Amino acid sequence: MARLVVIAAALFLAAASCGGKPTPAASSPAVNSLSIKSCTVGGLAARCGTLIVPENRLTGKGRTIPVRFVVIPATSADKAPDPVVYFAGGPGDSAVDEIPSELPDLQSLNIHRDLVFIEQRGTGESNPLNCPIFPGSLADKPPLRAGVQSCLAHLHGDLRFYTTAMYADDVNQLLGDLHYAKANLMGISYGTAVEQVFLLRHPSRVRTMTLQSGSPLNIRVYDPAPGNSQTALDYVFARCESQPACHQAFPHLAADWAALWASVGKSPWVIPAAQSPTKTTQRFDQDALANAVYQALFGYDQGLIPVVVHTLAAARNKVAALAALISALQASGQVSAGPSGGGVNQMMLFEIECAEPWATVQPAALSGQRSSFAYQTDLESAQLMQYICPLIPKSAATVGDEQLTVSHVPLLAFNGAADPIEQPRNWAGAQKVFPDSRAFTLPGQGHDVDSGSWAACAGPLTQTFIEQASAAHLNASCLPDVPAPAFSLTLP
Repeated sequence: MARLVVIAAALFLAAASCGGKPTPAASSPAVNSLSIKSCTVGGLAARCGTLIVPENRLTGKGRTIPVRFVVIPATSADKAPDPVVYFAGGPGDSAVDEIPSELPDLQSLNIHRDLVFIEQRGTGESNPLNCPIFPGSLADKPPLRAGVQSCLAHLHGDLRFYTTAMYADDVNQLLGDLHYAKANLMGISYGTAVEQVFLLRHPSRVRTMTLQSGSPLNIRVYDPAPGNSQTALDYVFARCESQPACHQAFPHLAADWAALWASVGKSPWVIPAAQSPTKTTQRFDQDALANAVYQALFGYDQGLIPVVVHTLAAARNKVAALAALISALQASGQVSAGPSGGGVNQMMLFEIECAEPWATVQPAALSGQRSSFAYQTDLESAQLMQYICPLIPKSAATVGDEQLTVSHVPLLAFNGAADPIEQPRNWAGAQKVFPDSRAFTLPGQGHDVDSGSWAACAGPLTQTFIEQASAAHLNASCLPDVPAPAFSLTLP
C-alpha cells in the first residue's frame, strides 16, 4: 500500500501521473451477463471477457457495471482444476493492466494452472471513478471541501459500493461462472488485503493464499507506518556498514544522515527556477527528504540512499549540490525531467481507506513514533484523511470489525526487510489465526520486489507451496542468497 497522500515531490523516484475523466457506467447489457473472446495478452493466448454485475450488490437493483477479466490457460495438458487468481495493489491498480509486468513472476505457475486476472470495480475499464486532484489543503480548507464535494456530485457511480467486500463478491461470482470450485489466491500490497477479505466472505472457494508485501487484516497498517519506515532506513544503513566497499565509501553514514536532516529542518534548501534542472523553483525541506527516502525504500532505489545522503551532507554549497544531484538522476532516468502533471484521484481508494478498519489511521496512533523520519509526513497524511473522510459517503457493503478467528487455509507471506510500510514484524503472532502459515523475510528488498530476487527464492517457494497446498516442509535455504540491490558508490 502506498502512502495515503504524497506531501512533497520525491527526489529519487518521480510519481507517474495519469489523466482521464470519469467514464459512464455500462447500463445496456443485462445484469450477470458474461462475454468472453479469444485474445492475446502479454504475448500469450488468452481469453478476455467482461461480467456485468449490479453496482449495488445489497439489493441487486439499479445501475450495472462491467468487470473486466483475463484468463491465461495453463500451458500443460496436465492441468490442475484450481487456478491462480492475482490481486493487484493500490487500492486502485488494475490487475488486467498489470499482466505484462507480472507475467515473468507468474509463468512457472502457469504450466499446470490457469492464471486469472480480475479488474477491481472502480479501476481500469471497470467503471473507473476518477476525479481531478483536489485543490486546497488543510491550511486552505474551503477549496479542498469544494473539490471533494464537486467530485462526488459528478461521479458516474455510487461510491458506497466500491469497497473491497464488493470486489471480493464480484470475484467469487466470476470464478463460479468460470466453473472454478477452488482457487489459489495471490496478491501484492493491497491485493493481500483483498485475499483476506475474500477468505472472510467466501472461505470454501480458497485453496491457498500467497501474500507479497502485505500484513494480516487485523493490523491497522498505517498506524505503525512511521516506525516501520525508520526500521527500513536503519536496515539499509546497517547493510551498507556491513559491506566493506560501502562502509569505506561512507564510513559515517548515520552522522551524515543526522547532519542532512538537521540542515533541511533548520532552513529549507530552495533552488531558484534559473538554477533548477526543471526550470521551476524547488523547495527541499524535511517533508521532501522524507518522501524521497520513503520512495527509494518502497521501490528499487534504496541503493542510492547512502551516496545521496553522503553527497548532500558533505556539500558546502547545498543548493548547487542538490541541483547537480537532480540533474544527474534525471540523466540516468531515475527522476523525470519535468513536472508530473495534474493527475487524478481514484475515488474508490478514498472509500476503502475511509471505511475499512485495516486501512484507516488515527493521528493519535502515530504519537509514539516521533523519532521516525516519516513521522511528520505520515501525520500530515493522517490529518488530511481525517478531514476528507467525513465527506465520503459511508457504505454498509464493507467488512467492518469482523475478523478471522482461525483459518486452516494454507498461507505463505513474503515481506522485504527494507519495506517502509509492510515490515516483516507485522506478521508476529499471525500463526494464531493461520496455523498452516509461514512468513519469510526477503533480504534487501523493499515493498516492490524485483523479478530477479523473486525468481531466486520466493518464486520456487511459491510454486512448491501451491503444489503441495501446505506451508509445512518448505525448504527456505535459498533466502540468504536472495540478491539485494547493489549500493551505488558514486552518483549515476
